[in-house]
Amino acid sequence: MKYPKINTLWKRDENNKFNIIEGDFSCLEFDAIKKWHITEKIDGTNIRVYFNPIPNTIEFKGRTDEANIPKFLLESLDRIFTTKKLLEVFPTGKEIVLYGEGYGNKIQSVGKKYREDNSFILFDVVVDGWWLERKNVEDIAKKLEIDIVPSLGIRTIPEILSLVKGTFPSAISKQVLNSEGIVARSKPLMLFRDGSPIMWKLKSKDYLKLERTLSQKNKKEDGFPPTPKGMGIPPKIL
Repeated sequence: MKYPKINTLWKRDENNKFNIIEGDFSCLEFDAIKKWHITEKIDGTNIRVYFNPIPNTIEFKGRTDEANIPKFLLESLDRIFTTKKLLEVFPTGKEIVLYGEGYGNKIQSVGKKYREDNSFILFDVVVDGWWLERKNVEDIAKKLEIDIVPSLGIRTIPEILSLVKGTFPSAISKQVLNSEGIVARSKPLMLFRDGSPIMWKLKSKDYLKLERTLSQKNKKEDGFPPTPKGMGIPPKIL
């Protein structure tokens, strides 16, 4: 089962560089839910770990079934997930899927700032078609001795916007690094009609991009020449 696409909280303006349109929800459900459990969004590569206790098989896949997983990451996954360990945690069940990110050195431009090596960090678990609650996902991560995406607590949308707009440091990186953003899941866990969790994402760079676009627009309206590319608002230090 492929991991569901996570929509950005806001719709995007197709006629204006695909900037976010703050206040225009991409899904009506987002406006109806008041409390959200948020986690740090990790800049890595999507990984699915499939485990079937009978006949005791493990399979690694990327975002899609056709996606190629780098050899060095596959070697790390083989070390992390053994049939012995998975059977201890999941002695029964027809199909278990662990969703996470391959992250660290050689994965994305900021990978080395997370860690010198590369590994797997968990964010969701499905057992026989059931999405598990965060506390159960944490328990599984603990038993498997694997990383889990940092929880940033339960917050309202205005509180989340205040966090993301201001940027915030990663809670898991070994070097100084601003977080990519957040993923928000409904609290309590609720599902869309297709059975996927109600959740959304928001990246700090979306607000930085919107701020630059508005700045350029204001300068143009005031009669100033546009700022040359690369000389606008200073980028945030990663």
